[in-house]
This record gives sequence, C-alpha cells and structure tokens, in this order.
Amino acid sequence: MLGLVESAVGIEASPAIAQARGTFGLAFGSGDYRRDAGAGPDDLAMAYPRSRLVVASRIGHLPGPIDGPTVEDDRAVLRERTTAAASMGMTGKLCLDTAQPAVINELLSPTASEIVWAGNFLTEFETRGRTIRDGSDRPRLAHAQKITELAAALGLGV
Repeated sequence: MLGLVESAVGIEASPAIAQARGTFGLAFGSGDYRRDAGAGPDDLAMAYPRSRLVVASRIGHLPGPIDGPTVEDDRAVLRERTTAAASMGMTGKLCLDTAQPAVINELLSPTASEIVWAGNFLTEFETRGRTIRDGSDRPRLAHAQKITELAAALGLGV
C-alpha cells in the first residue's frame, strides 16, 4: 500500500502509517494538506510535513516519500519545488502534467559528478581495507552506496 497522507492528522499519524503491514511507501497529498492545515505552498510552510514524512519513512524502513504535485504550469517553479523536496529527503514527486516527469527525473537522478564522486569514494574505501577513519565516513559511505545503487537502477553511468 502506498499511504497517501493528505491531512494534519495524517502527518501526525505518519509513523504508524509507515509501520503498518503492507505499506511500501508514503506520498504527500500536499494540496489537501494545505487546505486542511491552512498552509501556503511555499517551502517554509511545507517543511514540517515533508520532514515528518521523511522521518516516518525512515522509522518504517521505507524509501523516502513521494512529494505532492506542483500545480503551477511553470518549469522554474517545478524545478524549485522539486529541488527543495529532494533536499529534504523526498525521493519522488506526484505529477499532474505529462511535461513534468522529464524535469522531475532530471532533478531526482544522480548527476554525473555525484556518480564519479561515489565511485571514487567507494574505490578508496575498498583500497584502504574498508576501514572507517572517522565519524564522517559512515554517512559518506551510505551516501555513496545510495548514489551508486540509484545510478545502476536508472541505467546511468559515467
């Protein structure tokens, strides 16, 4: 089940939804949430519900949540909102227009430089015998692995 969270009550219940048997992901019904909560569409107003869904997804051992759609028919706004959602840990975006997926896919896919960095980091990690040097190695390792796995799944290479 993909849990579509569309209200303030749903946002607060999102950890339980994420842990419910059969749930494989969460999606944000941002328009209905905004109507319910009286919130605006700007990134600051959407920061809490997005963050809550990201944390709930982590608690439920789910992939990052799917962000709500961008209603405006403006590619600059779509790019801005997708970039903001991705920076918060969202891993997809609902679409209302057939022109949107290409822009969203571009922004949510690893860049060539990210793929190169990940490959270099993983090679260096293997070269040094998979030794963790300091507290920054574990998060960087996880990030490099995530980039590599996503690039492979999307058929991206450098």
